[in-house]
Amino acid sequence: MTYQNQMVIYYSDQRDPAHGQKLVHQVSSDLVNWGPVVDDVAYSNYTFRPGMTTVSELPNGQYFMTYEFYGAPEVAFAVYYRVSDSPLTFNSAEGHVIKSPDGTVPVSSPYNVWTPVGGQNGTIVVTCGTLTQIFLNRDLGAVGSTWTKVETPESASYSRSLRVLDDPSKVLIAGGGPLGGANNSVTVSVVDIRADEKRGLQAREFQS
Repeated sequence: MTYQNQMVIYYSDQRDPAHGQKLVHQVSSDLVNWGPVVDDVAYSNYTFRPGMTTVSELPNGQYFMTYEFYGAPEVAFAVYYRVSDSPLTFNSAEGHVIKSPDGTVPVSSPYNVWTPVGGQNGTIVVTCGTLTQIFLNRDLGAVGSTWTKVETPESASYSRSLRVLDDPSKVLIAGGGPLGGANNSVTVSVVDIRADEKRGLQAREFQS
């Protein structure tokens, strides 16, 4: 991502002997010279393995990160998130698990986007690699706020991506099949995430 006229690159790092894996970033102003490796998520337990950073900017000037967390108490590779005032200071933010009111925790390879549709704070949309549903939050990821699990026509697949379209009520979900699948194909669906006053926040198939 770009931030204050610099390029920020986020990645998973296994080079630090104190960590089996951690999340880090580096910054460059010319794409040739890069700053030091800066921790974003680094747990003291060596066996813990956070992975697969995605970052979105929120309308209040904060930044929202999702990652999978091997070592989470809920389930291995549970999807966690952090909210920070800067995209360069996630390591000082607290991690929180995403969980819908029925107790569902998304697992593996998360991706997130923010769209202005869905209320005064817009909507954070999160997907994962093991479920067909997406998870929506209309409170900028505030601690204790509701994550609504919504059905989609898109199949579960490894590292599904999200993209807000020109019409910000439409979010594209793309996947490439299960990890290790023998006959995978690329699939794409577009869902409408507008709030319906009578039926609540819904995702409706627009095209698939």
